[in-house]
Amino acid sequence: MKKYLSIIAAALVIASCGGNQHKADDPLADSGRTQRTENLLSNLKQLGDSTVYLFGHQDDPICGMGWSTDGNDSTATEQHSDIKSICNDYPALAGFDITGIEKGNQQTAEGKELSLIRQEVINTYNDNGIVTLSLTLPSANAVAPLAAFLNSLETPYGVRVPVLLRLRGQQSKALWQSLAEGLKENDVTNALLVYAPTVDSLTTEQKYMEQYPGDDIIDLLGLSYYCDAPEGDTTLVARYAQQLDRQLTMLAAIGKQHGKPIAVAETGYNGIKTDDWWTHTLATVLEKHPISYVLLWSNASPASFFVPYPGHTSTSDFVRFYNLPATLFRHDVNGPYN
Repeated sequence: MKKYLSIIAAALVIASCGGNQHKADDPLADSGRTQRTENLLSNLKQLGDSTVYLFGHQDDPICGMGWSTDGNDSTATEQHSDIKSICNDYPALAGFDITGIEKGNQQTAEGKELSLIRQEVINTYNDNGIVTLSLTLPSANAVAPLAAFLNSLETPYGVRVPVLLRLRGQQSKALWQSLAEGLKENDVTNALLVYAPTVDSLTTEQKYMEQYPGDDIIDLLGLSYYCDAPEGDTTLVARYAQQLDRQLTMLAAIGKQHGKPIAVAETGYNGIKTDDWWTHTLATVLEKHPISYVLLWSNASPASFFVPYPGHTSTSDFVRFYNLPATLFRHDVNGPYN
């Protein structure tokens, strides 16, 4: 094990629930959310005060380069993962997009079964991982199916899995407010809300905050920003690093002002066309800022992938990235909900 972070505020107590000794205690905090959800937020804040951050990957146990899972293999003993196949460890954070749920569908807009995502959310939680969910929400009228899904994220022993919930794409203050109200009305107690608009090189603090719904609604501040450098153009790669550095400096100041942890909620370099991108571009920027996590987008196809896989030319550099003291993967985290 390269390093170890124990994020433990208290021991996890398994208590009887009524007459059923197999049920775990899942108490509510004063906020109305579960205590485990509040503990996750507290631990993310502590990460922001440290020199380490969680590494995350979108769809990590669901699809990768040349494979996908339907969740029906009863003989499987562990999750599949491109990250695991490279460094024998899973990401600390797993991301899933559930756009489509607002229509009452059983599949996401990308064709993934919600039942599979539900199971992988629970699997990730049981393995000490953290989950972030994202979706594009067209209107406040679509909150009820989302709330039902969040309430269904319950382990067999009766614990609702805490998740980070983020709106993608176009955001509005009114939609955020309606979302928060709808979750409360539907008794959702296991979601932390992440405000993370897409930024560009011209984003200012005023522009970033123009649709911010308020500190009473948002729990974590983030941003989405990608490296766009076709054919490995080193000038464009350097420009990405400069702009990400600039935007994170801005975000850190906003986070400090509002008392919120910060994160890179979505990023990546499609195709990873420079072999040392992980240690010489991404890590050199992230190590300068108090982020709690970074999420790389999914490996969906040979034309769209954002982390290496066995045989990719940046694999060796990713292993070096994995071994950096600042990067936290699944084996490095213990008790994120305690």
